Amino acid sequence: MWKVYKYTLLDLARNRFALGYAFLLLLVSLGLFLLEGDDTKALISLTQVVLALTPLLALVFTIIYFYNQYEFTVLLAVQPLRRQAILRAQFLAITTALVVSFLFGVGLPVIAWTSNAIGWTLLLTGTALTAVFCALGISIAVRQRDRAKAVGVGLVTWVLMVLVYDSLLLWLLFTFSEYPIEPVIVPLAALNPIDLSRILIMLKIDLAALLGYTGAVYQHFFGSFGGMVVSFLALLLWTVLPAWGAVRAFVRKDL
Repeated sequence: MWKVYKYTLLDLARNRFALGYAFLLLLVSLGLFLLEGDDTKALISLTQVVLALTPLLALVFTIIYFYNQYEFTVLLAVQPLRRQAILRAQFLAITTALVVSFLFGVGLPVIAWTSNAIGWTLLLTGTALTAVFCALGISIAVRQRDRAKAVGVGLVTWVLMVLVYDSLLLWLLFTFSEYPIEPVIVPLAALNPIDLSRILIMLKIDLAALLGYTGAVYQHFFGSFGGMVVSFLALLLWTVLPAWGAVRAFVRKDL
């Protein structure tokens, strides 16, 4: 497993997309901090970029890279190697490469300008989101034989989590505004890793007060140490379950 991991990681180190992704994030981060006089405002803007861009690129890149390496993967599968080890190694290598790119592009400017609880929360949630969407990407790629269809499913998944899910939550809040629905909204928001990450960062920036009673509910649960632990455990489950499902599907797949 670790030999496959090492080879895949070395291949990713020469991958133009992975290098371009790191420098793109670095350029965006430096631009926001240099152009914005208030570091907190720059961090809020960077948060929006990270929450939208990081999941999209991690998802699409994982799917495309799996298909680009498909022939090599088939060659490994006919060797005396366990299929579980092959896919686990590839998933870990892709996640490692994208996490390193993220920490290089976003981590260096954040540590330089805002090395505080807000900045570290952004880095932790960005790292977690990278792992989550790499897991979702590998799960989609394994289950779809056609590259274009897999990319399409990935894009639809991203749109649902970034746009549609939030719209449904807002609709529920406005439709049932006369009822105490906020305690129900909290677990519903936790079912979306992007929303969960947004809430964690928002609470560190003290923007929960702008959301009224809903913000107070978020603060009561997610603001505590136990809430933070549960939140990161939820993000861990979002990584482990799709990756585990991908490994099972890959073992049963007719290559």
